[in-house]
Amino acid sequence: MEVSGRRGSPDIIRSCQPCKGDGDTVQAEGYCENCNEFICSSCIKAHRKLAGTKNHVIKSKDEMPTVLSTQSAPCTELCDVHMNEIVKFYCQDHDSVGCGDCMVLEHTSCKVQLVSDVSCNYDNGDDLVRIKHRIKHLQKNLDSCKQELKSSLITADEIKITILKEIKTFRKEMDNYLDRVEKDLIQEVEKISASDIAKQQTIQGRCVALNDEIEQFKRKKEQFADNINNLFVTSKQILKKLQRCNEINEEISSKSQITTLKFAPSKELKDLKMQNMCLGNLDRQVKKFSGRCRKSIVDRKTHFVKKIDIKTISGKKTKSENDCFITGMAIISEAEILLADSKNGSLKVLNHKEGKITSTLKLANWPADVTTINSSSAATTLPVKGKIMFINTQNGLSISHSLQVREGCCGIDHHNGIMALTFSKPAAVQVLDMEGHILHQVSDTSILGCPRCVSLSNNNESMYVSDWENNAVHQFTLTGHLKTTIKSKEMKYPYGLTVANCGNVVVCDADISDKIGVVVSGKSELLPLCVQNVLDPFSLLICEDQGKLFISEHRHSKECNYIKEYDLK
Repeated sequence: MEVSGRRGSPDIIRSCQPCKGDGDTVQAEGYCENCNEFICSSCIKAHRKLAGTKNHVIKSKDEMPTVLSTQSAPCTELCDVHMNEIVKFYCQDHDSVGCGDCMVLEHTSCKVQLVSDVSCNYDNGDDLVRIKHRIKHLQKNLDSCKQELKSSLITADEIKITILKEIKTFRKEMDNYLDRVEKDLIQEVEKISASDIAKQQTIQGRCVALNDEIEQFKRKKEQFADNINNLFVTSKQILKKLQRCNEINEEISSKSQITTLKFAPSKELKDLKMQNMCLGNLDRQVKKFSGRCRKSIVDRKTHFVKKIDIKTISGKKTKSENDCFITGMAIISEAEILLADSKNGSLKVLNHKEGKITSTLKLANWPADVTTINSSSAATTLPVKGKIMFINTQNGLSISHSLQVREGCCGIDHHNGIMALTFSKPAAVQVLDMEGHILHQVSDTSILGCPRCVSLSNNNESMYVSDWENNAVHQFTLTGHLKTTIKSKEMKYPYGLTVANCGNVVVCDADISDKIGVVVSGKSELLPLCVQNVLDPFSLLICEDQGKLFISEHRHSKECNYIKEYDLK
């Protein structure tokens, strides 16, 4: 739409805009209403020859407007490939924009349109919402990465200090150990040597005493040389004593010995030295980022994998079962999902990797929803009885205990010791501890119509509630304060919903349609999530660690006896 202005004013000289983009100043001789550009005579001729522009409405010089349309000002962005050309065209087949050269060279067989023809109301479309979200999500990821890097630098320095301390401590321990074994070995040498010396000194003393006795024999013999009687008696005494002395001498000779020592180094320690063995090894483990830079659910694509029969138990059909109606799902292990089958009044364990039901638990009343408590337990709501039933999930399903709440309880979710619970009539949302004490409650019927499912955010800052009656999704704080309400003409009767890691909420439209929407975090906007092979989505479950999406269909659907499995790319 062009604004009012004088046409054909002779004193206003307009330049050709395409030529101006190439750096030339040429007087305009006409005006293209479709391109919203002033053009010279050469460009007019080219305009009328090109297939993409030959049907454009070109005004003569006298009919040119004095002011360009403010609503559709011409694009001035230059082409990424042909740097001197302005982007004017859009290829619908490749969802890409380019200049005239791009279209001629690479898009001759495509459906090509002028940017000005397709850009109407673009500012009100989903694309801008997605782009804004992606920019916000990227900035959030970058902020997280910066925090991670800052933390990682601190951690790296702490690791270095710790490792150096451990190395020095171990070296000190080794030094202390070697000092101790050296001391022990030296003490052993000293002990052996001292023992030998003591023995030799004792023997030496006996030798001296024996020698003294022999000298005494010699003196007596000389003394009694002139007294034959004394000499006879003394000689006989000496002979007797000499026999004893010989025995002592032999004993001394036999005990005259020392221990010879030779140092034999430890073979193990010698091998360590010979092999140039290091003091220790560094056990390297790479610490990865926590995953904050994963794709937002808005940017992920779903790919149908398979549908799993949930009426099958050990490969046999259960004839007594009705058609299934899965109203709640929860992850209980890497391969197992807990299902609330309200129509059959039972809970079921689905092993999605094996593609079969592995366990069932029949309940006294029909369950509405399920949530995981920890690795070995879960909880389900029984609306008729007004109870939360806690279930053991290891080695099959069994009842643990229950908490009395009130009738009409429906949706349930648990995170970090906090449970969120919805009630249909009268409408309410409660936040409870694990003993069933009500911490906070929302019961304002001007806000709540018929709350169904509830999902807690990972940081326990928000809870999201699908409102069946008001066709809305509400975001509350855990203290019960309403943060925002999201409504859309594209969403009717929302039921199953879950909060993704990125903070966005994925919700099923249970209005017998194939719609699954994404509520953008922090905005009152609903974007579509394209999911194939599903007609009437009712409840859903996202396993982001495995990149999986599971969907159950409404009880009126022909596919209600199956769980649909998708890959999130």
